[in-house]
Amino acid sequence: MISALSYGSLGEVLQGKFMGIDVLCSFPVNLYTKAYLNKVNRKNNYVNFKTNSFVKKVLEGWGIDERINIKINSSIPRGKGFASSTSDILAAYMLLLKKYNRNFNIDELIKCSLEVEPTDSIIFNRATLFDYKSGEFKEELGDYIKFYAICFEGKRQIDTVKFNKEITEPLACVDDLVKELKDAILTSSIEKLAYVSSESIIRNTNRIHYSYLPDILKNQREFGGLGIIGAHSGNFLAIIFDDKEKRDFYLNKSKIPRLRVYPVETLRKDELYEGINGICIK
Repeated sequence: MISALSYGSLGEVLQGKFMGIDVLCSFPVNLYTKAYLNKVNRKNNYVNFKTNSFVKKVLEGWGIDERINIKINSSIPRGKGFASSTSDILAAYMLLLKKYNRNFNIDELIKCSLEVEPTDSIIFNRATLFDYKSGEFKEELGDYIKFYAICFEGKRQIDTVKFNKEITEPLACVDDLVKELKDAILTSSIEKLAYVSSESIIRNTNRIHYSYLPDILKNQREFGGLGIIGAHSGNFLAIIFDDKEKRDFYLNKSKIPRLRVYPVETLRKDELYEGINGICIK
């Protein structure tokens, strides 16, 4: 049986308007999606309409007229801002590459993904500032940084496609934060990165309201967290730590009514190779 593994993201380290363009930058985390390819079947059995649509577009581009059966298992929360749909699509793409012996093509992945929905920047193997709507702008910033987080997840789910179509409030200007983010990644500074992610969420609260934001900020200060990070179209916020033991110590003290609490950590570039069983994104 052919299979491929992908990962989710921890919301966005940064999202906003940069030089007049709506961009984001996300980091991969240790939440995974696995795609399986079963024997050819008469009926398509993709995980959902998004993955189904993506697979059809890729196969059409390759000139392949074949019905395939894909099964997806995922540990990534749905509709919360962890890039579950992008992870599904990435896993499906890696699986198709294996089945048809094709080479990874980032432009092909971007094109077919964006024809389905706005796409997260975890499709790149390094931290990248990305125009997630049109794909016309992308700037590689450097290797992903390892950090740890306590996630606070709400119950409400958000449909990314519907959200981006209906939202009328523009993203906040983040030209100054992009400079800070570049410096944070260049120097591997979690503290600077946490400042950027905190500011990004706070500046864009007019687009998505987190009723529990004051509680998260209070906990962050009390726990000695470096900052917060969250989803700009989702329903979770997280506190950032640079130390796993410190994160785990405060995890047991983290309780906010009606919120699910759990730990995650970002993945370094070398862990991406291990995390997807040797299938690397080039």
